[in-house]
Amino acid sequence: MGRQEEDSTIIFGIRPLEEALSAKTTFVKVYVQKGVGDAIRNIKQMLNKAKVNYTEVPVEKLNTLARFGNHQGVVAKISPVSYHHAETFIGELLDADKAPFVIALDRVTDVRNFGAIARTAMAAGLDAIIIPEKGSAMITEEAIKASAGALLHMPVCRTHNLFQTIKHLKDYGMQVICGTEKANKELFYDTYTKPCVLIIGSEEDGIQPALLKLADKLVKIPMHTALDSLNVSVAAGIMMYEVIRQNS
Repeated sequence: MGRQEEDSTIIFGIRPLEEALSAKTTFVKVYVQKGVGDAIRNIKQMLNKAKVNYTEVPVEKLNTLARFGNHQGVVAKISPVSYHHAETFIGELLDADKAPFVIALDRVTDVRNFGAIARTAMAAGLDAIIIPEKGSAMITEEAIKASAGALLHMPVCRTHNLFQTIKHLKDYGMQVICGTEKANKELFYDTYTKPCVLIIGSEEDGIQPALLKLADKLVKIPMHTALDSLNVSVAAGIMMYEVIRQNS
């Protein structure tokens, strides 16, 4: 079981599931009991209607997850907070004649890095964080702790396709800035204007080539030692504040 699931909130039973669906809760994982019967069939219909994916498992799995309660054939792991829709949320900011500054995290998987980035983003006054639905750290209790509570207040937008979302924001007129060691120009020798989206890549291999091709600016943080990179949350903080400095 991954850390994302361990730090999620568990709900079980038909009524709590109905309430979570009604509140448009973000689901991390949903387990439904294998088999047939009206109750199980109704649960599947509810989830299918809400377009929530689920995994069918033996009843023993559900008994383990809901050790002290009647799960009624369903156990769900939910995010502590809900996510925003990227294009809609940022589009509303632009329509309100604001010049948003957002940061997009391309497959940043460590929840502590995610939390640290969120803490800095909130301190710097960014408008939102964008993350992909898959292959990314999510809002968990550990991430909230690492953010010093910032993730309870900072808007986080989750997207099915990060490339299409960034392309959409670029079409909206937002400047796309990629922080990458592959850049030729150093961070402090270029100019940045808002509205803009800053992309930070994964801890393992940085920003995907397809996203790099969308960039208006490719920049790197100058390094004066044998180290070839900084911790992703540290790098994100340096870059966020340089953009803020130039626009203040």
